[in-house]
Amino acid sequence: MKNSIFKVSVAASAVALTLGSAAPALADESKGFLLGSAENQAGDAINDVQITITNLETGLTRTVTTNENGNYRFPLLPPGQYSLKATKSGYGVLEEEMLRVQVGGRTNIDLTLVTQEQMETIQVTGSAISSIDTTSSESELVIGQDFLSKVPVPRDLSSVALLAPGTTRGDSAFGNLASFGGASVGENVYYVNGLNVTNFRNGLGGSELPFEMYETFEVKTGGYSAEYGRSTGGVINATTKSGSNEFKAGASAYFEPSSLRSDKPDVILTDEEQLARNGSPYYQLNSKDEIGENNYNVWASGALVEDKLFFFGLVNFKDRVSDFATAGQSYERDASDVLFAGKLDWYITQNHIIEFTGWDNSSELESSKYAYNAEQDAQGELYGDYVLDRGGKSYAAQYTGILTDDLTLSVLYGVNEATYTNRNASSDTVAIYADGYSGQFTNFGLATPSVQEDKRTAYRVDIDWYVHPDHTIRAGIDYEDMEAYEKTERAGGVAYTYYGCDSSGFSDGDLVGCTLVDENIYSNEGSFETKSNAFYVQDTWYVTNDVVARIGLRNETFENYNKAGEKFVDVSDQWAPRVGLSWDINGNGESKLFANYGRYFLPVATNTNVRLAGDEYYVVSTYEVADINDDNTPVFGDLDGRSVYADGTLKGTGETVNADLDPMYQDEYILGYETMVSENWSVGVKGTYRELGSSLEDVAIDAGFNEYLQDEFGSACTMCASGFHYYVLTNPGNDVTITTDPDGESGPLENQQYTIPGSYLGYPESERKYAAVDVTVKRQFDDKWMFDGSYTWSHSWGNNEGFVRSDNGQDDAGLTTNFDQPGLTDGSYGNLPNDRRHMVKLRGSYALTDAFSLGANFSWESGRPVNAFGYHPTDTYASLYGAESFVKDGEIAPRGSQGRTDSQWRLDLTARYNMMIGDTDVTFRADVFNVFNNDTATEVNEVSERFAGYEAVDYGYGLIARGQENELYGLPTNFQTPRYVRLSAEVKF
Repeated sequence: MKNSIFKVSVAASAVALTLGSAAPALADESKGFLLGSAENQAGDAINDVQITITNLETGLTRTVTTNENGNYRFPLLPPGQYSLKATKSGYGVLEEEMLRVQVGGRTNIDLTLVTQEQMETIQVTGSAISSIDTTSSESELVIGQDFLSKVPVPRDLSSVALLAPGTTRGDSAFGNLASFGGASVGENVYYVNGLNVTNFRNGLGGSELPFEMYETFEVKTGGYSAEYGRSTGGVINATTKSGSNEFKAGASAYFEPSSLRSDKPDVILTDEEQLARNGSPYYQLNSKDEIGENNYNVWASGALVEDKLFFFGLVNFKDRVSDFATAGQSYERDASDVLFAGKLDWYITQNHIIEFTGWDNSSELESSKYAYNAEQDAQGELYGDYVLDRGGKSYAAQYTGILTDDLTLSVLYGVNEATYTNRNASSDTVAIYADGYSGQFTNFGLATPSVQEDKRTAYRVDIDWYVHPDHTIRAGIDYEDMEAYEKTERAGGVAYTYYGCDSSGFSDGDLVGCTLVDENIYSNEGSFETKSNAFYVQDTWYVTNDVVARIGLRNETFENYNKAGEKFVDVSDQWAPRVGLSWDINGNGESKLFANYGRYFLPVATNTNVRLAGDEYYVVSTYEVADINDDNTPVFGDLDGRSVYADGTLKGTGETVNADLDPMYQDEYILGYETMVSENWSVGVKGTYRELGSSLEDVAIDAGFNEYLQDEFGSACTMCASGFHYYVLTNPGNDVTITTDPDGESGPLENQQYTIPGSYLGYPESERKYAAVDVTVKRQFDDKWMFDGSYTWSHSWGNNEGFVRSDNGQDDAGLTTNFDQPGLTDGSYGNLPNDRRHMVKLRGSYALTDAFSLGANFSWESGRPVNAFGYHPTDTYASLYGAESFVKDGEIAPRGSQGRTDSQWRLDLTARYNMMIGDTDVTFRADVFNVFNNDTATEVNEVSERFAGYEAVDYGYGLIARGQENELYGLPTNFQTPRYVRLSAEVKF
């Protein structure tokens, strides 16, 4: 191994530098890891060297001695400032009074001791002078509070994730979420101090805390080790702050005033412009948005018992407003939420620690909906008040212990609660609309209120066994029990929509001349359970001094239960190999070549339990209007038609799920190179290829099942011709095996297991592929300036975006319309919604003085693929789904064939001033986001056809839905976030 020789003081500083810029963290670790070797100047190993480290903040002291090979290791180190001392009789003493161990950092420090006669020099080797972790083959970005203090970043986890190469912002239909490596925004996993806080219904986001509570963020974009799973996108792992012997306190205030926020452009078409369109004005009133927030934090930390028991506590108050308007309604929404969070650290002994983290981030967004006349810019009557409940209570306890010199143990128990409830503030009234929702005729806030309460109970055990100087075995179990309660129904039990009305009476609240009315009844209530269990084993093998292999295997099991508590998905023994290799090319810790292969499984979303394995009832009946009551409810005439989407029957577990089901999984391949080009500069290049091996979707089998039964048994499937589709959860393109009685008790067909060949069903296999090349350039901060940049070329293509569907904003994880009918897959292969062919990300900071600094964050990316959705011209069943087929001008228009939205760029700036007032540290800061107020359209209307009526045909169902040109096709539906300002002040005592 190549050596570097320094004076004693310089060598000690190098050690400090190494630990201060330690290797990227392991995502499941909240501790640091220090290991290395001791040798003499001739390169011979020195055994029995006593090495002692002391945490200067908590007093934690640990001592180890080098073994016969000269190796030593300090596992499970709480992060913080440490001193180090290495001694052996006959050799000089090596001491350093100030070095830092970071969260999760795994750092090799090789020390060369000299005899007392040669005290003028010592040697520090290995990675001591490099910021590159030559032992890791993972792809990750570690962001600490120091970085966030220099660069403007919005205060949410997605904005932190978007700093990483290969991540892009997902569609606005899902909120503010990031897509990793071409995956949908519902395939990421979120952790806080090792507790999984991901939304397990549909994967959309997770629990968040104020940034004052966080210590570091890890953004893993690929190459996770075997200890991690349940993600085919990325991992966002946050760790929180802890207390120390020194009492500390502080307060901060952040202001994002709506008065300093610009508006997105309005999209307004006048009557004249609309004459050639659909005969009525069109309004997208972005200028009516009022968005602002005031955010206040108070925190304190210290020792309840010196050297033993430490605390960190935070209280956050957030006052926010988010008003907006549409053509027919305006909304006033505000919230005043208080959050409590805290962490306790109990050092039972120097080798045994118990930590507790807990928070309550429950919030209520109070909303009022009003009638609104866009042409006159006039707010009308109050339609109703409603509340959006979010957040919940979460807590986790973790024990970490060093059992022997070679064996360590970590045990975690945690509970994560969340609500996604949308409720009317007052008693529900029946929702009544007219002419396709163009008018609202009763006072209600939400037409379909919903109670959704979720609870995750998590258990995790990890063991590290140092079996040999070249081998460390890590093994563990990872178990989660998830419970979801759902109660969703129409307000007042039913919703009515009238058609053919005289619109002149709408302004008076009268319904006149209506000819038809839809009676819309939907209800779904029940408790559902999902279980995910995994065990893994992994060997970190030092093949040579310069080559490290990480070889792991993970076994996943997923179980989903229906409303009756019966298991309807049981996927076990899913083996996920993980292999990583890293080569320290020159043996000096300044460059590495790395490769990685991994298979990653995604659980079946609990949303599938709620929608597919309950007794959901959804029926729409169309009647002629005989009369209208004073309260605008209808008096029914003759029944004109009825659509049964779900009949309220709890189907048997074998009826709705393919018995040969495979879980969703993805294979990933990575090859990369990283090197230091000078003391502060490093560059890297990395190639990534991902391929979806299997995905889960609900598919309609009725047409294919009926044809199969007639060919094989000469009998028809009576249930398949009963007016509603028969859906089964399966892997599209495969055979489907179900147990059912297709013609009822009186028919000749038996209640038995049937295997329907995929050729009868007519679905293609699900495909998603992603290829990317990332080029990175970094300059470490040297008390003056820093720089971090990346360029990504990527391509995401196939016929399935993944868990959720950006095409139509559908968040029904695993139950989207992607494969509902074979005709809906026609033309579905092409560039996927998260395909961004080129991305550039640059950020930096410059200290003008010791007190005053400037920072910038720049991003540019190419546009999103544009589709055209219309009514299928030949497939009856697909046409009845509406404008869901890849169709334009009556012809199949392949996915992504309609060009792209314009490329977009954005520049954020920050200015920060720090000063001391007595013993108080005071910081003032101003951040301006999207400084140039760029307003490029990020999404456009992709519906190319609107409904034109039905046509009788000689095939299929007998009627086919027809479309005509949608004049709103191609109009912007969303724009870049406009310029806004964040002003802040912070004091620390």
